[in-house]
Amino acid sequence: MIDHEHDQQDRTGSTAPTAELTAPKEPAGNPPLPQGGESNGHSHPDSVNFTHSGKHGIQAYNLHLNRDQVTPVPITESDADYKASQEGRFVPPRNSDQWVAASKQLDVHGIVVLCAAQGSGRRTAAMRLLRTVTNPAPAIFDLDPEWSKPSVRPLPEEAAAGYVLDLSDLPERPDGRLGTDLVAYGEDLRKKNSFLVILATPADWYGHWAEPTLPFTVRLESPDARPLVTAELRAHHRGDRVAWLEEKFGDIWKANPSARAAWRLAGRLIRASGPEEIPEIVKDFGDWHFEIENLLSEDRVQGSEAQLLSTRVMVWAGALLHGGQSRSVIKAADDLLAQLDFAREPANVLTDATTSSRLEAAKITRSGDRALHDETMEGLPAAILRHLWDEFPTQRDLLRTWAIGIAADRTIPEEDARRVTSALLALAVHRHDRAIIDGLASDLSGPRRVLAVETLTKAAGNPEFGRYASNRLRQWVDAKTPSANKVDLVIEICAGAWGIDQPVLALTRLGKAAGHKEFGSATVVHAFQQLALQRPNEVRKAVDQWLSDVESGQADATVRRQTLGAFLALVSSDEGTDLVLSEVPTPEARLRLVRAWQRLLSTDAAVKAVDRQLRRWQERFQDDPERREPVLDLLTDIFAPPSRRSGLDGLMVTEEAIDPFWRGVLERAVGRYRASEEASIC
Repeated sequence: MIDHEHDQQDRTGSTAPTAELTAPKEPAGNPPLPQGGESNGHSHPDSVNFTHSGKHGIQAYNLHLNRDQVTPVPITESDADYKASQEGRFVPPRNSDQWVAASKQLDVHGIVVLCAAQGSGRRTAAMRLLRTVTNPAPAIFDLDPEWSKPSVRPLPEEAAAGYVLDLSDLPERPDGRLGTDLVAYGEDLRKKNSFLVILATPADWYGHWAEPTLPFTVRLESPDARPLVTAELRAHHRGDRVAWLEEKFGDIWKANPSARAAWRLAGRLIRASGPEEIPEIVKDFGDWHFEIENLLSEDRVQGSEAQLLSTRVMVWAGALLHGGQSRSVIKAADDLLAQLDFAREPANVLTDATTSSRLEAAKITRSGDRALHDETMEGLPAAILRHLWDEFPTQRDLLRTWAIGIAADRTIPEEDARRVTSALLALAVHRHDRAIIDGLASDLSGPRRVLAVETLTKAAGNPEFGRYASNRLRQWVDAKTPSANKVDLVIEICAGAWGIDQPVLALTRLGKAAGHKEFGSATVVHAFQQLALQRPNEVRKAVDQWLSDVESGQADATVRRQTLGAFLALVSSDEGTDLVLSEVPTPEARLRLVRAWQRLLSTDAAVKAVDRQLRRWQERFQDDPERREPVLDLLTDIFAPPSRRSGLDGLMVTEEAIDPFWRGVLERAVGRYRASEEASIC
């Protein structure tokens, strides 16, 4: 799935942020600021969620386990990036020569790659290009892929259409032919007066596979910040505040920040109650850089380099565990010192500064047993971690290992470990540090896997970062020999809130995970039970599709194993059984169910689990006056072929006597088979 890049972070001129615009009541005569919540599609408050990976577009997907697909999602005039691309409001990238080249290459090649960092305004620029490439403008669509790797094969080729495909945060390198195939695809599109804009990042779009795309790859920069902020203010009827931009913002305009940052600044100015808030806005916009540098300054720490390091480490530990227990912060600081080979024997510890003085040196205060950075500086702890990652890039591997290790340390209270994972997720999203997500998935096991489930669930649902996390979930269960811990992690995520919100994506991953677990696995059964309860229509459609693929011969051995494991898991709960039995009256569906059971009966690895579920059916339905007969009739079809009846032996024969329920099934099965044989002779 592609969770399209969060609009608030990647546009050149648009509405103000959702979270920051739950503002004070607007003065009379001014229209209210748009409000709303984030979604997994375009999360502007004034946009409509058309994403097919969410609740509004589930039926658009074909739920195959073994096929890649790409769904075109219509972009309408309500889309905030679309609005931001309008004439008179659009602010072009600051490297105007490349902007002109982008328009030319799209017209010539039918395709252009906008290679720029997230938050640079790429998606709004893509809208502008597609709206102006022809007259009249084509219908515009986001392309929402569900694939193992990027490929041209499932991309649409409709006439007079404009497509936006986000290929940022690729979990692994594409196949070597992708660039060559894109060239040919663009030529085909151009013949049909259609066009494709690909959004990519310099960190992903390189290598021999990307070389064929160089003629139409354009490096874009953000638009100039001041015009963008001005456009935002005017768009929200705050033109009177444009005059504020003359005050105290000189350094900001010189730095010329990204579209994301300029947008955030505009949001703060829009919701400000008056110009007296400008100094605080400027400090916050600077991500508390001056204050953090002061915290870490050599001049502030009197003493040796060892004392300076100790103080800095305490500042960082306090940011990672902001609000946590003091002993957890101290433990985290000491662990980092140990990883830095800062030797501290017991005598050193006892002669070192006391806990209170160490916290005080880092300007960390106590509230009861809690340790906190200055709470008057909103967002300071997160800013400290971003500063740490930015200022010491060569140490990121060590820092990730340290931070994740704190979350995994069972001597740290779970509440504090959760503070760590929350801080790391925020850092991963803000810095697109994908190694953090992978590290949490790998290293949080046992009792701490619950934190990995929570964090990956949030990551997969994040409007900006969800594409990567969702793709990783698929990659882990697509592997031939995946980590058992990661398979269980995927199953739990698919059974939870993300699975309920994104059932199409969850079912695909859950079906693949079923192929790596034993038949009748309790975790897989539970996952299908939860989705059958919350998303019965999607579960029914998925299992029907998988069984149909097996029947039609479109499934290989791996997919057949996945399908049988998923089917058995589904019928291993009352909710799943009821869902399956509801389809029995439909002849085609009934035949699929019968053959699925027959395949399970002939699969040695499934026999024990199959017997358990058949006995459970017996216990549930043998005394049910309404459902006994339909179930018996279905079981008769399953055991009608003589080759399947051996499975009845263990069910029918007990220590005391022949079980009447299964004897009845056998008698019916024999009679039905004879009748069919006689009918075929006649």
